[in-house]
Amino acid sequence: MDERLETLCRRLADPAGPLAVPGPMHDLAARVAGEVRAGREDVSGHLDSLEDQLLAAGYAAGLSPVRARYAPVPGLGGGHPALAVLACPARRCARVEPPADPPPTCAVLRRPLARVLLGP
Repeated sequence: MDERLETLCRRLADPAGPLAVPGPMHDLAARVAGEVRAGREDVSGHLDSLEDQLLAAGYAAGLSPVRARYAPVPGLGGGHPALAVLACPARRCARVEPPADPPPTCAVLRRPLARVLLGP
């Protein structure tokens, strides 16, 4: 699983983001999304190229995940009910969103995020 797909999904869904503007970055992002939809497992080379383009254009985060300190999720374990979240419908990235109706759409796969139960 390439964690950069989560960031790609979020950036493609952002109408004001760097991938919304027509041009080489947008075209490459669309190509990556098409390859994921077609079932290609390894798109890491294209993601590397897209990240290089984002960094060269001044987007300091590129596609790499943000590193944060671990913090336990409140409400999990100890007899508490399972927590429902929305996640990547193909389990190809680590995107997680709070439940919503209707669920947000994965901009890479063009499908709604799937409901997943998290439990101890």
